[in-house]
Amino acid sequence: MTRILATIAIRVALWAMAAWGLWELGFGGGALLFVALLGIVLAKPLIELVIELWQSLRRAQWRQLEGRHYAYKGRPVRVEEDADHRRWVRLADIRAIAGFTASESALKVTYPSGWSLRGRPPSLHLGDEALLVHLTKERSPEGIRLRNWVEREIVFPARRQRERLGIPPVALDFRPSD
Repeated sequence: MTRILATIAIRVALWAMAAWGLWELGFGGGALLFVALLGIVLAKPLIELVIELWQSLRRAQWRQLEGRHYAYKGRPVRVEEDADHRRWVRLADIRAIAGFTASESALKVTYPSGWSLRGRPPSLHLGDEALLVHLTKERSPEGIRLRNWVEREIVFPARRQRERLGIPPVALDFRPSD
């Protein structure tokens, strides 16, 4: 943006010097022509400035969600990432998609290290690995498609990121619910 502002300032300064020079030479009647020339000289930089401001506003607005927007078939799924690069998926979003009926207390018992209360107001989130294990129990076609999407979009990238950063895998203490 500073480049655009510098371009505008230089063009206005050059225009002002040329207008002053013509005024001093006695061509004051051409002032209307010089105003039109200023419009031509500043049109492109002003358009670039407006575009740059618009893009800056969009970046500022979406910065908090950058890289964290997940949607399954148009339905938003809230995913948070902690310091160890474990991803936590909001259970209410998964229930709205898959419709499974496991209660919160059953999930807490089955996945003791795989659940967390996060956000404001606090809501139950399942860890990426716990969610994947839980979705393997789903036998409906929609549950299977959701499991494949969760593995591809959430779990696999998180695993690779942890491997790249040298974060050791967390020992999961999931208990079978059978």
